[in-house]
Amino acid sequence: MTSRSDRPILVVGGRGFVGRAAVRRLLADGRRVTVFGPDSPVPLPAGACEIRGSITDGDAVRDALARSGARLVASFAAFSAGSAGLTRSGEGDPEGAFAVNVLGFRRMLEACADAGVRRIVWTSSTVVFGAATDPAARVAEDAPRRPVHVYGLTKTLAEDVAGYFRRVRGLETVGLRIPLMFGPGLWYDGAAAVLKRMVAAAAPGADFAAEVPAGAFDAMHVDDLAAIVARALDRPGPLAEVYNIAGFTTSWRAIGETLERLVPGYRPRLTEVPPVILYPLQDQGRIAADIGLDLAHDLPSTLADMLKERTTAS
Repeated sequence: MTSRSDRPILVVGGRGFVGRAAVRRLLADGRRVTVFGPDSPVPLPAGACEIRGSITDGDAVRDALARSGARLVASFAAFSAGSAGLTRSGEGDPEGAFAVNVLGFRRMLEACADAGVRRIVWTSSTVVFGAATDPAARVAEDAPRRPVHVYGLTKTLAEDVAGYFRRVRGLETVGLRIPLMFGPGLWYDGAAAVLKRMVAAAAPGADFAAEVPAGAFDAMHVDDLAAIVARALDRPGPLAEVYNIAGFTTSWRAIGETLERLVPGYRPRLTEVPPVILYPLQDQGRIAADIGLDLAHDLPSTLADMLKERTTAS
């Protein structure tokens, strides 16, 4: 009988915030993990092997697949200019975003198809939907995609590229439209930058003030996504082409109030302003039915984990 350790996994982008969480989870499950990606100052989780390279180089991906022996792939690769965040990076360098998120993604899928990869689980994003037309309504997977930023456009095109390889080459691509990701190890800025500052400042009597976007949004502990990725890689039988993931729904005001309860005496002063863009809330019924959605974290436990990491580091 084949054991899990006999089914190696190639993790593309395994040094990023989300990718590292997935690598940690897969290693904890006893999997043999090889990480593929560019050089990075972010530490590699202990126990993983590494092959340096870029998805813009199809031959490098082929080499990584051959050396790792992987027929299961998880990809978290996305263009990022340092710690600026994915959306800001895409707006600042559209050519770079297209080179990695679309053309590089296509080269990676072609290499996977040629190598006989059985399944690739990869991260799309809620940003493919663009602005919410009804902030209170949840959208299903077949809702119209109307991206408003370069990053959202590249993820929309990547979904179409994945669908093409699924139909034409028989490569089982499984896209996960992830919401805003929280949790320990959050190192980049962007939409979650204010959360990093709020957690860093959290102390009795501390003064913190910021303007925050009004409205509800979906968010998720990075370890819960890692668990979903691990289950999706191993799930028997076919999976859908794309899944919405909501995690838990919150707001910046709720985050501030929760931090007040977790850190008595801390009073963050948040001023709500109209959001530049409010993304729709996602209906995650499909993934709950197909893969399972036993989330271990809600907002309080996610923030508690981030506070614990800060305390441990200090």
